[in-house]
Amino acid sequence: MSDKVRIGIIGAGAVSDYHHVPGIRIDDRAELVAVCDPNEELLQQRQSDWGETKSTTEYADIAADPDIDAVIIATPNFTHLPIALACIEGGKHVMCEKPLGLNFAESKQMYQAARDKNVRHMTAFTYRFAPSMRYVRHLVSSGALGTPRHFRSQRFLDLPETSWGWRQYKATAGAGDLFDMTIHRIDFAKDLMGPIESVCGAIAQYAPRTKTVDGKDCEPSEVDDWSSLIGRFQSGAVGVWEGSTVMKGYHNDGFGYEWAEVNGSEGSAAYQLTDPNNVLVGKAGESLQHQPVPDEFLVIPGSPRDPKAGVPSTVFRYDLVYELVSAIVEERDAVPGFDDGAMAQAVADAVLVSYENKSWIDIDANVDD
Repeated sequence: MSDKVRIGIIGAGAVSDYHHVPGIRIDDRAELVAVCDPNEELLQQRQSDWGETKSTTEYADIAADPDIDAVIIATPNFTHLPIALACIEGGKHVMCEKPLGLNFAESKQMYQAARDKNVRHMTAFTYRFAPSMRYVRHLVSSGALGTPRHFRSQRFLDLPETSWGWRQYKATAGAGDLFDMTIHRIDFAKDLMGPIESVCGAIAQYAPRTKTVDGKDCEPSEVDDWSSLIGRFQSGAVGVWEGSTVMKGYHNDGFGYEWAEVNGSEGSAAYQLTDPNNVLVGKAGESLQHQPVPDEFLVIPGSPRDPKAGVPSTVFRYDLVYELVSAIVEERDAVPGFDDGAMAQAVADAVLVSYENKSWIDIDANVDD
């Protein structure tokens, strides 16, 4: 490996532009050396936006390139498995957007391939890096809230009800809100409260999405616009999750609405995406009160990001690249890894089975067998 971690991005869309490229730019240990996307016009635009790099429409070129150390995959869900396996086989460290695959089996296969090849692997569970979420985790793990009893999250977006393209078909997306948004909350609930033992879930579809943005006809959506589950953690604590992409009045400049809380035997703490540098905390007999997140939780340790610069609900996402690069440089596991991505996928899969069967489903998330 060179003096810097040389990163290739596969998928040059908005997520890479908003989150990953800025993260690379602020980390002196990393450099963007290659970009891959099937859209040649977009590739040309990114040469202007991101600076001159190697450019290709074929992910196999990135996987085989000996001058690339790590890859960030930000492509449609159904492509994650083949791209990740090719890059892992090429000896690349990999960060992949969620969901890792179209189901738990694919995610488990990705994890085991990375484990067996001894490359660093990371799932882009962005919200683990929010300052208030990191501080809530500290409050839980330190015992400041007593015994954790209950987790609750609500994630509402007010998105257009026109076509989502590949995102609205099961063969290419797997599921809708459940795999796109609720899976994040499943992950950080597990991070806060421990493994999830069983769930009972439901989904709903409100928008047919039979028109594209420019008014053309398309095949109707097959996936959910709303997902919800109740669950029991192995610890005995319980949880409630709800998410939707079509809740009117929750636009908030594109950030939507998010609330997540942990209720313990001695107190409660809550996180809000629209105010990620502050947290709400209350003890028994008190009311929840806003308080600033302590400075040491505003960025992950060592991150060069200035917590006072930029839009708070956006800039914490840059820390994902710092974690990936740190894991590579320090020769340790990245957090959250592909194993975390697979375990969250197992829970999301169980929601679909639960809804189909109208029953509780026990979670089997063994990724190492």
